[in-house]
Amino acid sequence: MSDRPTPARWIRATTLGWLLGIPLVALFALAAEGAGVGGAQLFVGLGVGGGVGFIQGRALRATLGGWWEWTLASTVGMAIPFLAYDIAKLLGHEFPYSLQALVAIGGCLAGAGQALILRRRFQGTGLWIVASVVGWAFAGYSALISDFAPAGGPVRGIAGALLFLLGVAVGGPILGAITAAAWPQLRERPLE
Repeated sequence: MSDRPTPARWIRATTLGWLLGIPLVALFALAAEGAGVGGAQLFVGLGVGGGVGFIQGRALRATLGGWWEWTLASTVGMAIPFLAYDIAKLLGHEFPYSLQALVAIGGCLAGAGQALILRRRFQGTGLWIVASVVGWAFAGYSALISDFAPAGGPVRGIAGALLFLLGVAVGGPILGAITAAAWPQLRERPLE
């Protein structure tokens, strides 16, 4: 239908949401430091999930009739695995930290919440969950580029800084492109 986001609009919204998520993570982390809970990973999920969910939700207003449920599903879904990691650490269960694994799990949870919202209007929303997991996982893996940046790898100086920024920025278009591919597969529910 005409009110579905076009692939270009969806990729743009997801990219802008991803970029919004970066300063949100930094803002939440600074607030956590001030509150004495620095080092908590919850704020990574809240920031990126909230940024992406908010801008995507705004792009879906005509499709879904609102935006706040989408933002909530994205934020909570992405925050849960990071919160679970923080709680496990507080309880003395030190697991190896894997941003990529936590983001993939968050993608599954966010995608499941989003699929419930999409289900009111569309059939075949199970595919949305798959696209969300794959999209978020690949977006999370884009952060591995930063392993080659100044502190963590062989590329130093301005080139390293640019490589780091590229690694951070490229996640949004990756997530947007993968989830955009799922939109045409969703079928309109028959009018009742």
